Amino acid sequence: MRLAIVATPSLHRDQRPAPGSLDGDLIRARLSLDDAGFRVVDVDPARDLAEQLDALFDELTATRQTLVDAEDAARDEASTLFLFYASTAVALSPDGELFLCLDPENPGVGDALGDVAAVFRDRARGEVLFVLECHHGPGATSRAVVTAAEQAVASPVTGVELLVAAHPIGSLDADLPSVFTRAFVEHLDEADPDRGVTAEEIFRRVEGNPGLAGAIPCFARASGRGAFSVLVPRGGPPRRRPARAEAARPQAAGDGGVATTPASAPDDPVAQYLAAGDTLAAASDLDGALTAYKKALALVGVAQRDARAEVHLRIAQARWRQQRHREAIEGFEKALALAPEHRPALEALVELHLAEQDFARLRTAEERLLTRVEGDADRFGLLVRFAERWEIVAGDPARAQELLERARELRPDDAAVLRSLGRLYEATGDLAASLDARCCHAELLPDPRQRAVALLELARAAMQGEARATLTEVTREQDGIELLERALDADPTFLDPLALIAILLSARQEWGELELAYRRMLDRAQRIADPRVRSDVTWELCRRLGMLFRDHLEDPSSALEAFEGAVVERPDDVPGRLSAASLARGAGRIERAAAHLQAAAVLDPGNVQVFHDLFDTFQKLRRVDQAWAAASVAVYLGAAEARERFIFEEHRPAGLVQPARGLSPGSWDLLRAADRDRALEEVLASVADAAVRARLAQRARERMIPHVDPAARADAERNAAGVVRLFSWASRCLAIPTPAVYLRKDAPIAVAAVTVEEPSVLVGGEALRGRTAAELAFLVGSHVAYHVGPHRLLLHFPSLEELGVCLAAAVKVARPSEPVPAELEGAVLALMPLLDERLTERERDALEAAVFELYEIRAPLDLAHWVGSVERCAARVGYLLTGDLSVAASSLSRGDTPGVLTAEEKIGDLLSFTVSDAYHALREELGVAIEP
Repeated sequence: MRLAIVATPSLHRDQRPAPGSLDGDLIRARLSLDDAGFRVVDVDPARDLAEQLDALFDELTATRQTLVDAEDAARDEASTLFLFYASTAVALSPDGELFLCLDPENPGVGDALGDVAAVFRDRARGEVLFVLECHHGPGATSRAVVTAAEQAVASPVTGVELLVAAHPIGSLDADLPSVFTRAFVEHLDEADPDRGVTAEEIFRRVEGNPGLAGAIPCFARASGRGAFSVLVPRGGPPRRRPARAEAARPQAAGDGGVATTPASAPDDPVAQYLAAGDTLAAASDLDGALTAYKKALALVGVAQRDARAEVHLRIAQARWRQQRHREAIEGFEKALALAPEHRPALEALVELHLAEQDFARLRTAEERLLTRVEGDADRFGLLVRFAERWEIVAGDPARAQELLERARELRPDDAAVLRSLGRLYEATGDLAASLDARCCHAELLPDPRQRAVALLELARAAMQGEARATLTEVTREQDGIELLERALDADPTFLDPLALIAILLSARQEWGELELAYRRMLDRAQRIADPRVRSDVTWELCRRLGMLFRDHLEDPSSALEAFEGAVVERPDDVPGRLSAASLARGAGRIERAAAHLQAAAVLDPGNVQVFHDLFDTFQKLRRVDQAWAAASVAVYLGAAEARERFIFEEHRPAGLVQPARGLSPGSWDLLRAADRDRALEEVLASVADAAVRARLAQRARERMIPHVDPAARADAERNAAGVVRLFSWASRCLAIPTPAVYLRKDAPIAVAAVTVEEPSVLVGGEALRGRTAAELAFLVGSHVAYHVGPHRLLLHFPSLEELGVCLAAAVKVARPSEPVPAELEGAVLALMPLLDERLTERERDALEAAVFELYEIRAPLDLAHWVGSVERCAARVGYLLTGDLSVAASSLSRGDTPGVLTAEEKIGDLLSFTVSDAYHALREELGVAIEP
């Protein structure tokens, strides 16, 4: 019988997997296949594990008692193979006892692994394999968990073979089975079905795979009573080799030559005695087994060295299981005298001398074993395990260091060896060797950020602690800087090492070296794949370089170049803009200073110092009109200086501006916001005329076209109302058609568009009463801006939702396969045919080209931002015609035209627009700019 007992935790109540809960499904499915042939039994994670195992053995015993032939029952009991698999969270008691915490709802309750092993020791007569996947918390180390598992399970008393792996909770992907369990199952799948596979072979394959060995922090094997066949060879199990009690310890890879008793004729008495002894040993009748082995030894001839060695090995193994260590050592030595290459005997001597704490003989036994090992992988594994025991058990770090150095010669890039050597070198005071080993280990880390952080910590270690007593200050800092440079090479996005370099070099006032460090870092930044991260890093480096040139190297030209490099990467960097402006002014580069100050005004329109500096800068450039504009902002903000107030009052217009000529059509680009979405605007502009026609047709079907009284239409030439003449005047100034004006003194509105085919506006009583001419000019100018180009869409599709329907319908016409948001689908499908049939061929071509360009950019669409840009444009138009910032601001504060932007946001835009080159160019085109 082959019985697999699987112990894994259940899921949490919220269905999250507990550590190890996913492993059970994988192991159950694989062990129940025909080639493995296990009957799989699950245990209840909420009940006492040892009690469940006892009950299981009682059931097996009761089943055997039903056999008629007692001899058959005994044979069945001795031939039963048990595989105990557990993958769960574990805990270590203060005295080092290991507990399996299977119940995720009661993490503080666990089953002692020693109690579980004791059940198998007392009840199992066949071979037993424990496969343990241990998930431990931060309070324990993987090595300590594995050691505790070995102590609990793998000893000559239990006779249990052990495969154990340990790793911290959270170090693995919680949605996948654990690494060791996956490797265990994969090796079963890859095994030759004609040969099968043993637990030892699986261990050696895992250990021989660098990827797996590196992913499992600590894993080990300890042998049991025999070679446990996890996968039975096709055609049945092979003839069993004589049982051997190997070390209850981490097992190295490799299979040294093993002397076995050759098959003999049925009447061979030696073979009969050996078989009888093996049966008795398997049944734990060790005295009876020793008697049988001694009888066999008496019959083996002196010349039969290999056969005598095999009998001595059996005798020694039996005595080892009896805890008669001295006699066991003598037996293994006799076996080795006859067969010096006998690997099991060599390994057994190592374990026995360790158990006896005879470290002198342990050292000799280890070296004997190492000289007999073939293959670097096997030797490497032994060296590492021996080193761990010399450090932990024997308390001899020097011997551990020596063994690890030999292991490093075999695998110079093994992370675990380098990590251990770094710790041992530091403990013995060899700081240089410790830093070298830890540095090599850090360079092996696959993640660039982890590698950079490790190198940063090494740099700090190189300059602190014991380094202060063993190295000169210059040597310490130089070593540290070299490590910091390597950290920056590892991950150019991690700037902490650069900050430490700056501190070190600044303390030594080595400004030239610091400049070189920054420039090297700028070169590294070009390797950053993510353009956004690359831009952020470049901005930070340029900023630091600018401060270095400005504050320490006294090189304003280079400082200006560096700060300008910073604002290229981050145009919204107000301090960078102001620093660049200050440096440019100091260097006499006034044009560049003006450009930076104008950009700063856009970013921070409430910063009055920016406008003071612009006033001075424009005066130096002899830009009188722009100097007056900067002064007008300072006056509006209530912070004007005497010179600014004088210039403002001297050139302040009396009444409305008096344009000498109108704007050209191309000048509207100067009125529009520079940061508007131009690709989106092209789509809306291409469809604007057709969309307005479609909207009017839709409203006509719905009988929603407003009725206007022809008698209420005002004639600008004859009507005495100033507001009517202002519409005509504003339209001439702006080079646009004059809308039809309808007067309704009883209407409780100021100005509103009339959604009819001819551009029309309704003027109500609120516009006719209580407003100055300048305020009316602002009201009229800001309204007529909505009758221009794609702005007209906001008169017919006034809400963001309606405008979104218009845009979606336009895109759908150009790209019929494009999906439509579900919440807009009905409205879009209603508008789309009306729009499609009203598009001219020219408009259709323009629409398709604009939509293609929009999708090429692949930027997110922000209709609200575009609407806000139209609102800013309208406010700019009213301000341009008014010429008075305070009037424009007060009109905006009245809230006559609410929209997506607040009055404060529109006023802030006007402040920065006032000092812009665009505003000056518009004033010049109108002929109202102040001449020098």
